[in-house]
Amino acid sequence: MTDDVPQKTRACQAERSASALDRRMGGEHLPRRPQWQCLMCEAGTPWPCHPARVRLAEAYGPDRIGLSTYVGGLLFIVAVELPDVTPGELYERFVAWTR
Repeated sequence: MTDDVPQKTRACQAERSASALDRRMGGEHLPRRPQWQCLMCEAGTPWPCHPARVRLAEAYGPDRIGLSTYVGGLLFIVAVELPDVTPGELYERFVAWTR
């Protein structure tokens, strides 16, 4: 049962990260879940789209580690909601751009 505690904790943290998206994004370029496509860009545009990446980077300023941690936390939810996308593709899409 102790093995479930870290996973449940990560799930709660990930859901809090997703819940904070509206505030972090100022209500713009939010993801449509569970598809993780941008609500404002052309239909089918994967989120985080370019404007979302810019907005997130601005929100974190020079704290690239914080930004990486935040979007990395979203991967917990994204991996469940997009099971057909490989982990490598999800990493490139959600985290690699924060370097």
